Amino acid sequence: MPIEVRQLVPGDDLMISDFLEERADSSMFLRANLRRSGLIDSGTPYGGTYVGAMAGSRVEAVAALYWNGFLSIQAPYHLGPILQHLTKRAVRPIKGLLGPHAQTAEARQLLGLRTAPTRKDSREDLFALDLNQIVVPEHLLAGHWTSRRPRRIELKNLVGWRVQSMVETSAGDDNEQTWAEADEGIRRLDREGALWVLEVDGRLVAMNGYNAIVPDMVQIGGVFTPPDLRSLGFARACIAGSLLAARGAGADRAVLFTPKENPSAQAAYRAIGFRVVGEYGLVVFK
Repeated sequence: MPIEVRQLVPGDDLMISDFLEERADSSMFLRANLRRSGLIDSGTPYGGTYVGAMAGSRVEAVAALYWNGFLSIQAPYHLGPILQHLTKRAVRPIKGLLGPHAQTAEARQLLGLRTAPTRKDSREDLFALDLNQIVVPEHLLAGHWTSRRPRRIELKNLVGWRVQSMVETSAGDDNEQTWAEADEGIRRLDREGALWVLEVDGRLVAMNGYNAIVPDMVQIGGVFTPPDLRSLGFARACIAGSLLAARGAGADRAVLFTPKENPSAQAAYRAIGFRVVGEYGLVVFK
């Protein structure tokens, strides 16, 4: 059957959703953003321009260039034609790439960005966990530590944590722009009920969020513990608490990705029950 590569429009939603659900672990940004904003690129958060490769009524590949300049890919086939079609219609520059690692690496080559300078170019392990198999840390289970949503008065402190995290992960510099992005990001997560903190002895010691949410799954991101509080199990307890809440709301699976060269983070995720299911690519251009 001949392949048609075209921009995806309202009415294509169900076909795209079926395709992405078959590759759910590595498609969370696409799934969540599609659910939030549909196929109209309004330039507002979560919106983007989608292009797909269609075999009749069946979707074989999808890519979307989002409001923030990140290109999210789920294209096991036809990546070249999709990127060619998308870049002709792009209304914003590409600032980064997200998706299965083999596909982001190929996309960078096809886009002529192989030598473009980057803030981050990471081949990450993709972890997944069935939420009926969460290993809950003892202190959280016993109620000695509390995982909860932050209070409004605490958000300013979390913005500072977000800036520290962005600097540590090469996602930004400690400047006015990074502080503005951190503030907007923290407050948006809080409005969406997607931000969590861990409280120990009356003090906040860790945070994390859901950076993508659909009814059956969450994707964990934004994990941060202040440097002087690391290696004490706080991050894993914060994440576990947020996953218990997600399970209570009806989700049955969680995913996250983290650099291969971050053994402490990997150990924390494995301790909760996460296991590697693939490789994920994250590229942030300067």
